[in-house]
Amino acid sequence: MNTHVAPPSGKLTVEEFLEFIEDRPREERWQLVDGEPFMMMSPATRPHQMIGRNLARLLDNALEKHRKDLVALQEIGIRSEEHPDFLAVADVAVVDAEVENEIYGTSFYLAAEILSDSNTRESISRKRSIYSVTPSCLCVLVLSQRDFAVEVWTRADDWKGRVYRSPDDLIELPEFGFSCKVADLYRGTPVK
Repeated sequence: MNTHVAPPSGKLTVEEFLEFIEDRPREERWQLVDGEPFMMMSPATRPHQMIGRNLARLLDNALEKHRKDLVALQEIGIRSEEHPDFLAVADVAVVDAEVENEIYGTSFYLAAEILSDSNTRESISRKRSIYSVTPSCLCVLVLSQRDFAVEVWTRADDWKGRVYRSPDDLIELPEFGFSCKVADLYRGTPVK
């Protein structure tokens, strides 16, 4: 039986990180940001999972009509060639419909993170900044799971963030043919 093991001390290369997680149990969800490994909370809370499911479903519905070459996937590994010490797991990402046989893909068009107790505001902010320098990335979303709060950062708006807090606020991402109310993302959760 595997038990929690601390990662090697100091900053890790991607190769060292991949070697470390190779024998770790699947329920230990590790990420590497700026060479620092950290374990995400596992399993995610049900509201966290529901928000991710709602977002992925709504994105897929829009993509099916407007961008059949793309799909939304949950819990997907992302790698940034611009930051070789970065391997993350996005809660939701839009990627090419024809996926490669890889764990961490470098081509993604939207990355979404749902705030949880296992990620700090600083770590999410750092991930957002790394996502935004990835040439293919057009949009980054950061969603609260405790209240109506969706941050939208887009390349088209020069990465200036906008926060939507009202359940009736309309979020539009024309790059993906996507439009929904904030409340649609929180359907089935205790957020009121």
